[in-house]
Amino acid sequence: MADGEPAQPRPRREPRCPRVGRPAEHPRGVRGRLARIIGLGGGTAIDTAKYLAWRTGLPLILVPSALTVDAPFTDSAAVRRDGRIHYTGSVAPEAVIVDAALIRTAPTHLNRGGVGDLLSIHTALYDWRLAHARTGEPYDAAVAQQSASLLSRLRDQSREIYAVSDAGVRLLTELFCEEVYLCLQAGSSRPEEGSEHHLLYTLEYLTGRTYLHGAAVTLCALVMAYLQGNAPDELRALADACGVEYRAILAEAGADALMEALLHAPDYAREEGLPYTVLMETPTTRERAQAAVAWVQSYTNR
Repeated sequence: MADGEPAQPRPRREPRCPRVGRPAEHPRGVRGRLARIIGLGGGTAIDTAKYLAWRTGLPLILVPSALTVDAPFTDSAAVRRDGRIHYTGSVAPEAVIVDAALIRTAPTHLNRGGVGDLLSIHTALYDWRLAHARTGEPYDAAVAQQSASLLSRLRDQSREIYAVSDAGVRLLTELFCEEVYLCLQAGSSRPEEGSEHHLLYTLEYLTGRTYLHGAAVTLCALVMAYLQGNAPDELRALADACGVEYRAILAEAGADALMEALLHAPDYAREEGLPYTVLMETPTTRERAQAAVAWVQSYTNR
């Protein structure tokens, strides 16, 4: 990419980690010993199973034990290399088995936090529109409208998410499936990934730690909504209605680390060739970063 040339959004199916081995390089004899790969667990287990299925070419079945992230419904696997997240491979499972009884055995905060990959639509759509205006990046208004409608459905049934009821598990599953479908329609993850994910990637890179994805994305979406001037109170009310424990992520990471991530996120995004967002629009000063984090800290849930 030439200096100054805006990055183009990556197709959802595009491998982001060229140094990771290709499927033909699977270990000798693996296929003779295994019939299929089953991914049972949370996001890390699901991504590991997808990666192994892609590497070996073996059939795949996914059984999420908690809906903490949309990973069971996407075709690529999140791979961390040198502390940076890359999405690689493309694999279609034989089945994704969502057992509400199993899902409900997980700690409630895990399933409540899963809505982070839906709440991110709020900030991602802002970034997508901004990129269209600033760089001419293609923008699909119909896909954007449908994506926004997912948030409306989430708002209407937030009590079911909070309760982790059977209806809530079904709703979260359906919304994840529709969100992923809309990304495929758009040809990229633009409908649900923008500055909020880029901020989280930077935070994890700088701290050398990983955080519960859904709650961490929610925290970063709130910070970015504040900086976007994009109805942050509305987004926070929805996150609280769903019971997302984003404050716990802030306490775990620390306000100073989050502010440093905000200051470094534009450079991280450029280095990784990530698409244009509000992070590249206006330099984030330390004062603005402090104000955004203080806004999240100041709110007391009643």
